[in-house]
Amino acid sequence: MSTAPAVKTIDQTIFAGDPTRKGNCVAACIATVVGAQAQRGPPLHRGGSRAWVMPTKESGSGNAWWAMMLGFLAGRGLWAYELDSPADAEPGELVLVAGPSPRGVLHQVIFRDGELWHDPHPSRDGVLDVVEVLAVRPLSGFDHAPTRATRPTEGAVDA
Repeated sequence: MSTAPAVKTIDQTIFAGDPTRKGNCVAACIATVVGAQAQRGPPLHRGGSRAWVMPTKESGSGNAWWAMMLGFLAGRGLWAYELDSPADAEPGELVLVAGPSPRGVLHQVIFRDGELWHDPHPSRDGVLDVVEVLAVRPLSGFDHAPTRATRPTEGAVDA
């Protein structure tokens, strides 16, 4: 009998067919994986919804979502590490897997022990092929303590 706590899966709320923004499958997968590690869902709120909106190229933001994701993870002492395949994950580790979906778009799902564990799309169809694998793991050297502010010594010259 496993003593591991249950993981709450998060489903996407925005889909590839939306003309004004990209789908939020990556955000749903990050929310699931981070929630699994923190035992609570991350606050990925924008406009009161649980949607982490990824800008489109038309909005002028290009791939800013990647930087947003890394910043979100780093702020929690985590980082996305690239793996060669789902088989390189630790036993029981949830990993982000990207690949083409049966719907013809690049899609993000979660694998565990080399198999599809959660697809945030309502179809639950997964991906047809594995293109990228990311493990969300603790960021080495991360220090949660803020740097202590000190008053400069009188007459000291800043370097």
